Amino acid sequence: MKILKWIFFSIFTIGCILSLVVVFLMYNNLTFIDYPYLIAAGVFFVFAIITFKIKIKSN
Repeated sequence: MKILKWIFFSIFTIGCILSLVVVFLMYNNLTFIDYPYLIAAGVFFVFAIITFKIKIKSN
């Protein structure tokens, strides 16, 4: 279960970083913020934090 936790945490973190990169590139090149990517980055960030804080019970 620890491996699954870290896989999900990594996926959510990478998703957050990629979404923020898209927002950064869109803002620099076209001077507007693409809000769906900004919202996706926020959602991925929240899921990454929740996944990181979950306690795994070891038997």
